[in-house]
Amino acid sequence: MRAASLLRVAALSAAVLSLGALPATARATSSPAEVQAAVEKAVDYIRPHQDPTTGAFSGFGADLTTIGLAAAGVDAANLRAGVGDPSLQDYLLGEYGSADWGDDPPTGLVTDYEQAVLATYAGGLDPARLSASSNQPAQVAAFWNRANGGFGDPSTNGTAFGILALATTPLPRWALAPAVSFLRRNQHDDGGWTYTAALTANSREAPSEEDISGAAVAALCEAGVPAYDPAVVAGLDYLRGRLVNASGGIEYFWGFPPGAPNADTNAWVLDGLNACGIDPQSTEWTTAAGKTPVDYLLSLQLQSGPEAGGIGYEDSSAGNFYATQDALRALAGGSFVTAPASFRAPPAVAAGTPVPHLLAIELTPGNVRLCKVTAPAGAPLTDLLAAAESGSEPSGCVSSFSATGGKVDSIDGVEPANAGEAWLLRLDRGELAVAGEQPVGFGDVVSLRIGELPASSTTGPTGPTGASGLGGAVGPAGTTGAAGLAGATGKRGAQGRSGHNVKTRCQVKKRRSGKRRPRCSVRNRAPASRPSRQHGRRTFPVRVPASHSRRGRAPYRR
Repeated sequence: MRAASLLRVAALSAAVLSLGALPATARATSSPAEVQAAVEKAVDYIRPHQDPTTGAFSGFGADLTTIGLAAAGVDAANLRAGVGDPSLQDYLLGEYGSADWGDDPPTGLVTDYEQAVLATYAGGLDPARLSASSNQPAQVAAFWNRANGGFGDPSTNGTAFGILALATTPLPRWALAPAVSFLRRNQHDDGGWTYTAALTANSREAPSEEDISGAAVAALCEAGVPAYDPAVVAGLDYLRGRLVNASGGIEYFWGFPPGAPNADTNAWVLDGLNACGIDPQSTEWTTAAGKTPVDYLLSLQLQSGPEAGGIGYEDSSAGNFYATQDALRALAGGSFVTAPASFRAPPAVAAGTPVPHLLAIELTPGNVRLCKVTAPAGAPLTDLLAAAESGSEPSGCVSSFSATGGKVDSIDGVEPANAGEAWLLRLDRGELAVAGEQPVGFGDVVSLRIGELPASSTTGPTGPTGASGLGGAVGPAGTTGAAGLAGATGKRGAQGRSGHNVKTRCQVKKRRSGKRRPRCSVRNRAPASRPSRQHGRRTFPVRVPASHSRRGRAPYRR
């Protein structure tokens, strides 16, 4: 991915500046420009190996080439041998999305499915939604071993790459805790790991293997284990102790001859450093001769001839496709888990179509279940749990469950211990919610554990209405305001006719001046309960408060 490359260039720049502390005789490590040039040459070497008829790459480890290309910023959707030819992404979708890769139960080696996840993810595809029958992360979960927490037969290889594969999914980190514990238990006394599990104390005394140790370190960091964790620190110390002073390469204990560095081992170690955010050209990883593992990989690249840009396995006499794709991933700053520039939209799947899901359940802290479950797309969660109870891979993922009122009460007899807790559900990358009848979509990762009710939850019982408080004392009367200005005199209306209930009375009064002036008054004799004709004809507009009006009400909030 181009962003990763730029970040790595920045880190390399800092590393070059830090070399001022090295002895004057030490040659500076490879510059960012040299590393970028080597990455571009490696891409140019790989491109001609693409098959124009399928879009695939030929050669051992060809599918993993997608990861190195993604780290270098090459989009698998646009990578074609020629105009109109299938892209690398087209090939990955056709290969890993086929029914052959969705068999139930899955057959073959767990590492095959783990590689499929890493390749399709780097190729811009959702590994869980390749087709209605192919969910590769669910296939990996089908190999989970409840007895030891690893994947497949007890091996560091299958478990480390199981963690790396599932790190591409929305699976919570608590679900990977058993696999992380497996790696911790099988770490050798020298700080590294071997491909097979260290089942006894005696086997942990045996020498470790450098390349799988790099992968194990990468798996721990991808699972959220910090670089200062004792297991990661011990693994890095072991690998640093394998640096060859003259070349900066990591020697391989089982090499030919023993102790000889090679491109693949160095690339896997760099994968571990990149996953943990450690600069492989820092002073800590620079030998007294001024060499780093990056320098060693660059020394293996052919600079001219028909195989220019290729990287040799142990020397630069001939390019090696597998060594080149490994080295490209590491030099471009990627790791086994490398995100693409963009993702292709998954295929549409009709509701009700049986599709596989990855189900993760934490019954109690550390007591985890991982499995593959097939259920209709869009079916409610309770239907998926019923399907898991009937059959899952591995079996026994759910032995029993109960639900009332659309809410999951217990799984395998485990129910919330406190009133403020509930079984919580997270579908894919969605928010936590109380587990109930939520529809589970095509390819959704389903994660369940007991936890505190979300703040927005309204599933708790409604408490009794509180008693009304006492009324407050009447406050003192306010001061009388100043009188307002007199209004203008209104226009005088016309005189109406006398009605049956109107009585007119006139009086004549004599003034001192001797003049007489009559004064008349009109009185309404209508009963108080019956309005006068005049008032009965008038209409008064009624003002309705907005709070009582339908138009004035605020809309309901959903």
